[in-house]
Amino acid sequence: MINLILSDTDRSLCYLHEIIKNKIEINKIFLYSKNYGPTYKFIKKKKIMCPMILFKTNDVNLINLDKKLKLSKSTINIISTYPGEIIKKPSLIKIRLLHCHPGDLPKFKGSTTIYYTIIQKKKICVSIFVISKNIDSGKIIYKKYFPYPRNVKEIEKNFDNKIRALTLIDYLKINKKCNYKSTKINYLPYYIAHPIIRQIVLNKAYLKSSKLNK
Repeated sequence: MINLILSDTDRSLCYLHEIIKNKIEINKIFLYSKNYGPTYKFIKKKKIMCPMILFKTNDVNLINLDKKLKLSKSTINIISTYPGEIIKKPSLIKIRLLHCHPGDLPKFKGSTTIYYTIIQKKKICVSIFVISKNIDSGKIIYKKYFPYPRNVKEIEKNFDNKIRALTLIDYLKINKKCNYKSTKINYLPYYIAHPIIRQIVLNKAYLKSSKLNK
């Protein structure tokens, strides 16, 4: 069984688009939002045939998932939060939530890691991991690597959401845990990339993609 815990965001919409496209069955959807926005309307429009439980808040730590549903050990629980949200509520962490992170964990933790990855690596990576009390430090269960996009401007648009969704679909189809070696190194998280860093990254990615497309 697959449960989705969704914020009202473009990322959640991207997840839903790919799930419908790949005909993946969902057990329940838990949507948290102060307003019935695009995600809610999309679910209703597409007539997704599964129960939907609503929480009238934009704070993931205020939702009572543990009280709404008794989750079995075999249930897969995917969460898509609002940008910058950090799950701190112990009862939520105990549920074993899976998060798609656009960075090659454990090294690339934190925010806007796509930009830092392009500076240091040849490929972009999305890691699926189990949320823990420390930022991006839970058990890694799946990874997928991506080349630079053909149009470098996509990095500033929906590229992040798209690669997360594609990684999620791969994992749900395979439904197989991959073993990744643990490390004792405590990598520090990256913070939101400064506009100058972003421009350097875009220039670097543009040059790289230009060479690949010749």
